[in-house]
Amino acid sequence: MEDTVAEKKPRTAGDGDGDGCNGEPSGTAESSGGGGGGLVERLPEALLVEVLGRLDLDDACSAAASCRSLHAAANAALSAVTAIDLSAFAPSNAILGRILAGNGAVRILTVNCSLLDDSAASVIARGSLRELSLLKCSFSMSFFVAVGAGCRNLRSLKLEMAVAPDILYSRYSGFGTCLAPIYTGCVYLETLWVKFPLLDPRTAEYETGTGLPLIPSNIKDLLLQPVSHSRAKTVFLKTTSLNKHITDSLESLSLVLDTITDELVMLITSNVHKLVELCLEDEPVTQPNLPEDLTNVGLQALGLCHNLRHLSLTRRCCDFRRVSDAGYAALLHSGKDLKKFEVSNGSCLSDLACLDLEKAAPNISEVRLLNCALLTSDTAKSLAPCTNLRVLDLSGCKSIADSGLVSISKLPNLTLLDLAGADITDAGLSALGNGRCLISSLCLRGCRRIGSNGIASLLCGTGTINKTLISLDIGNVPRISCRAVTVIARNCEQISSLCLRNCLLITDSSLEVLGSMGCDSSKCSLRMLDLAYCSKLSRNFLRHFEPPQFRGLRWLGVGKNVAQRRGCSPTVAEVLERKPGLTICCNACDMGCRNKSHPDIRFLQ
Repeated sequence: MEDTVAEKKPRTAGDGDGDGCNGEPSGTAESSGGGGGGLVERLPEALLVEVLGRLDLDDACSAAASCRSLHAAANAALSAVTAIDLSAFAPSNAILGRILAGNGAVRILTVNCSLLDDSAASVIARGSLRELSLLKCSFSMSFFVAVGAGCRNLRSLKLEMAVAPDILYSRYSGFGTCLAPIYTGCVYLETLWVKFPLLDPRTAEYETGTGLPLIPSNIKDLLLQPVSHSRAKTVFLKTTSLNKHITDSLESLSLVLDTITDELVMLITSNVHKLVELCLEDEPVTQPNLPEDLTNVGLQALGLCHNLRHLSLTRRCCDFRRVSDAGYAALLHSGKDLKKFEVSNGSCLSDLACLDLEKAAPNISEVRLLNCALLTSDTAKSLAPCTNLRVLDLSGCKSIADSGLVSISKLPNLTLLDLAGADITDAGLSALGNGRCLISSLCLRGCRRIGSNGIASLLCGTGTINKTLISLDIGNVPRISCRAVTVIARNCEQISSLCLRNCLLITDSSLEVLGSMGCDSSKCSLRMLDLAYCSKLSRNFLRHFEPPQFRGLRWLGVGKNVAQRRGCSPTVAEVLERKPGLTICCNACDMGCRNKSHPDIRFLQ
């Protein structure tokens, strides 16, 4: 079925600086005698609904506050929206109720639940939902009972719990108990993600405390974070008492473990025959010893998964030192249909494993090789013939130099490039700026040999990157100055995410330039800005974030201790009061607090 006009674009929203889309208009042009209101009044309501239906949710809410005609049209448009994304800011119960009021068509809903309580279930639980993602939530049993009873047609449930370990066990006798009403009521559920970012898979209490919930047999997409490898094995062991097991339908599996082992990998490959996507991540305390480790034997077993399209192996703190080039090459050459390949901390992975990759995996579109110290620019040259490549992440590969960037610049379909920590210079950025890549996301964090001149060469070249770039990370680069910020503001008006973390030459003048972006148009595109540890910012730098500056900003990272400063004007609390749609992070999180769950700063004032 074709989408309606209101379905054409998933909504990203904040409540802006106004009262929300279902609040009363703050002022009307009709009543003030202005001609604009009369013109809007004369436009057909269907046309207004059509126009507002094409806007982002926050823009529609802003328009709704301007006059009664647009207020009514916004209500009509929003009542037909089928995909709503409220992850960029944390709505209160009241704001969430106003956004969803009268909407019986929403099928996909994502909510940042930091400010919500159990009573929000009366708004969230609705029969039209097919996909529900609840981020940073700490709901109790009653909430899950309401969702199970109200979302009978739910196909996908993604939970990111923001409950601290010290209160988790007092709240739940077992998290599986909370999910039981979901399993009972949502009989069509196919996707289940359960994430406890604050818990450690190595924590013994997790083994005996929450345990693993019983997984329904009809689940096709499963993510569990965290879980020990010993407990994970119980998920894939079939029992004769069950006619149907989860392994019969499972196609996508993601596990965050204490240790990835050959035993677990072989158990998965021998029992899950429809596996298309496998993501395994671990964080062992010390370098694992045999047999509690992943070796070439485990990788050869993965080669038997003939349906495998996406593979990700991530190890934090330690490395995969028992997997050699032979293991990686055997896997790559056995998976002709492989589209995504990711390895993190592969200390024995070298350029040899990537030779002839375009022949071994001709459909490869995403390659992520993180912190692989043996990789050089030769790997980038080997990837140049992979014309389908859209994502290339070589962060932490410190031997990637300008010659590799020249090869990368020739990839016609590349949209995401991460070269954090690479040994590139301004000359390499010039080659990228004159290339034909359609890059929308670029990370140059920690590339210490580049500077403001390189950013100018990147964005003022003959290529198209200055028109396609949406996200740029130039944090931890000591030579980035206000000049680079000015170049970005003048040449990349569409940029929505900018990281300047630990750029020690950034001053308040940079904020003046960024804050004025979009002043000549109706919309400011900048949504996220990271200024953590920019030590040259003045004590009162937050004054640059007062209205009307940074109108579209939804997330601001300012590093630690800013919230506790005394004598600052304005304070963090005052900025948040004037911009309720803004999130200010004082925890030094990466952009958007990815994979971090901590209390909203409003609770800490």
